[in-house]
Amino acid sequence: MDSSESNQKKHNPDRRFSSDEVADIIRLSLQDESRRHSGNSVDYDELLVIAKDVGVDSEQIDRAVHLLEEEQLTRDKERALWRRFKSHTFIFAAINLLLIIINLFSGADTFWAMYVVFGWGLFLLGHYAGLRYAPQFVEMAEQRTRELMNSRQDTLADTEDRVLFTTSDSMGMTETSGMLSLEDDKLILEYQTVDAVLGVLKTGVKVVDIPLDRLSSARVEQKLWGADLVLQGKNMRVFGNAPGASGGQLRVKLKRPSVSAANELVDGIRTVRDSDEADA
Repeated sequence: MDSSESNQKKHNPDRRFSSDEVADIIRLSLQDESRRHSGNSVDYDELLVIAKDVGVDSEQIDRAVHLLEEEQLTRDKERALWRRFKSHTFIFAAINLLLIIINLFSGADTFWAMYVVFGWGLFLLGHYAGLRYAPQFVEMAEQRTRELMNSRQDTLADTEDRVLFTTSDSMGMTETSGMLSLEDDKLILEYQTVDAVLGVLKTGVKVVDIPLDRLSSARVEQKLWGADLVLQGKNMRVFGNAPGASGGQLRVKLKRPSVSAANELVDGIRTVRDSDEADA
């Protein structure tokens, strides 16, 4: 009996698969294709090719990538918050142990260290309760804030020359959304910061004007799960306190619909800079 006949007997063409089974089949297929393509990772174009082989279109892939990015961001924030709590617990234990030892060896009649332990302990308990039981309320507040910010950005970003971006601090405590655009010989950066823990607006809308002659390079870095816009200044003070700025470089995460606009923005920056250098 040949292999085709055995496969027909093994797989019933009339069988119906549940949604969970379909998801598992596609996941296993993607893993198998991924290993055949490039070992441990694939880029975005390869991902589209693999998805097409299993009947998934690019729009579904974009939605899935967006959901995955949101889940990864949420997990990163949760890990950062729990790391802060663990650090808080360690400091609490170390300092209070030292105070208890000092209290005991000082021969004081009053055990004053217990007041510090009790007061600080209540604060530590509140810290834990906030992490353990408040995420649902925090997420509701964050969602409301995102809706307000997104509605404002949708109003302002009617033209294709605006580049929408997001960025967050290293601890995941704040999240910034904003947009970039070119006006004459300046790069206009508008942004607004949200407290990632409380989910409320932390700053109003801020605007930074950056002369193009103070930029040395601009590029878009394509990644598997998105793309970054990277701007390099000619000195350490070019971007000031702008979100995503570090060591004279500005790096922000592009929203997927803005990748094409970001490439046009980079071309525009290079064109203006080349024109200025030619005139000089």
